[in-house]
Amino acid sequence: MARTSKKKKTGQMPLSRRFHVGVYARLSVEGSERKNESIDTQIAMAKQYLKEHPEMELYDCYTDLGRTGTNFKREGFERMMQDVRKKRIDCVIVKDLSRFGRNHIEAGNYIQKIFPFMGVRFIALADGIDTFGEKSGTDEMALNLKNLVNEMYARDIAQKVKSSKHSRQEQGSYTGGIPPYGYRAEWIEGKKCLFICPETSGIVKDIYGMYLSGKNMGQIAGELYESGIHRPGIYKKTGHVYQQEGEALEQWGTATVKFILTNPVYMGCLVQGTTCGKQYKIRNRHDVDSGDYSVKWGTHEPLISEDIFFQVAAMFEKSAEKYCNSNGFSKKVPLEEDIYAGVLFCGDCGKAMARVANAKEFTSGHTVRYYGYYCPASRRLDDLHCPTKSIALGVLDELVKTALYQEFALSDLRSGRLVKEYEKQAEEQKEKIRQEIVSCGKKQESGKKKGSELYQKYHEGGLSLEEFQQMKKEQERSLLEMAGRKEELQRRLDGMEREIAEKGKFLRNLMKCNEKTKLTKDVIHSLIRRIDVYAGHRVKITFAFRMNELLYADENGRSGKGGKCE
Repeated sequence: MARTSKKKKTGQMPLSRRFHVGVYARLSVEGSERKNESIDTQIAMAKQYLKEHPEMELYDCYTDLGRTGTNFKREGFERMMQDVRKKRIDCVIVKDLSRFGRNHIEAGNYIQKIFPFMGVRFIALADGIDTFGEKSGTDEMALNLKNLVNEMYARDIAQKVKSSKHSRQEQGSYTGGIPPYGYRAEWIEGKKCLFICPETSGIVKDIYGMYLSGKNMGQIAGELYESGIHRPGIYKKTGHVYQQEGEALEQWGTATVKFILTNPVYMGCLVQGTTCGKQYKIRNRHDVDSGDYSVKWGTHEPLISEDIFFQVAAMFEKSAEKYCNSNGFSKKVPLEEDIYAGVLFCGDCGKAMARVANAKEFTSGHTVRYYGYYCPASRRLDDLHCPTKSIALGVLDELVKTALYQEFALSDLRSGRLVKEYEKQAEEQKEKIRQEIVSCGKKQESGKKKGSELYQKYHEGGLSLEEFQQMKKEQERSLLEMAGRKEELQRRLDGMEREIAEKGKFLRNLMKCNEKTKLTKDVIHSLIRRIDVYAGHRVKITFAFRMNELLYADENGRSGKGGKCE
């Protein structure tokens, strides 16, 4: 006799009952009226379906505009689920499965487990899916396949969007939606550019001025409210900077004030994320990889000078140090190594330039640090005051790369010859290490032999017990030191091959000195003795090598006297 399944058909109910319907519609990108009509079209399809099914009664419509389908944490969706839990609706209708969600695991979990458990009927009109229909049990595989296809589509679109955004960002185009407060956006020859907005730019400058005068963000928000200035969200809706008759005035949030005070866009720098939303569904961190954001300087006219911006950044950093705890921001986004520490100085007063770190938080919730340097003496009020100057890390990197490229371009060296010469030098160093290892081995054998002779001499009465023990102790210490030296030399030898490959790659990139060349602390300190910074991004670089000495630096990476480049 054939076996019968013991599984219960969860959710199957008589269709004679009356259903209270929640219509859900979603569109992934914010924007024009046409996109809003698309939401309306989805709702209209559902309402037409309801007209044809008198057993169904519309309770409410739930929408999410500009929200990705790969994440189910959406305002409209969560409001709908709240009504499901409160038994206000027992039927959910969507245009198709992709509008419900593009994460096949989450979508399947809702449709096949959560909704049936709660007695909720699910209908996807365009896909012909009705979980209370006669074929609901046999269509599970088709439903899973459709959800999987929707997820793969979202994954593919995310990658295409990321590539497109990265390409436009490399051209210096603004890829965000609403331009930052204080700017307006225009399309110029296929590129979205930022221009200073005369109506709001003065308010941004006032915010920086108030913060530098000692006012905190709450006090600044209060000042703006007292002046009748609309917060950015209301300004976007009304187009009015100041409160007009009949308009409600809402106070600025301190988060909005902080965003303006920490956004590098106001000093002419675009820091933009290249990821699509949260890079599909893997981004739950508070830091992002370097490949996930683009930094471009000089893309538009600055509202705030670098000096003022980094002075504000230094104040934020000092405040963060005071209130930081184990769960604080610095733990989530740790500071990177300062590669210019010890070589970067003020060209006027000679003091070491101080680094300041600030952060920009993207709308996705991810945060990226960026860095700059300023002369601490410029903050002094006495006779030791130094002219104000600052420089961003990105600008400094480009200047250093350009100087290195020019230095190498003026020489007759070529990357192939440079690498071969280095490999030749490295092989000579390896041979010296091998010879020293052999020498250590011979000394160990000699020491062991002397230990035997020492014991023989004591046994024959040539040494007292006290003399023998003292000499034996010294001999064992000498052998132990020799064994340690031999191990150290062997470790150096084992690491030489990797070092040769890395140095060869670095030398090739260094000869090209393009934007992909990575500057590290070892590179900077090996090639540069000192960098002096002057106003207007003018730097003087003192190299730690002469061109014919580059390959033959000592163990510390220094080659003695060096040239100067300005």
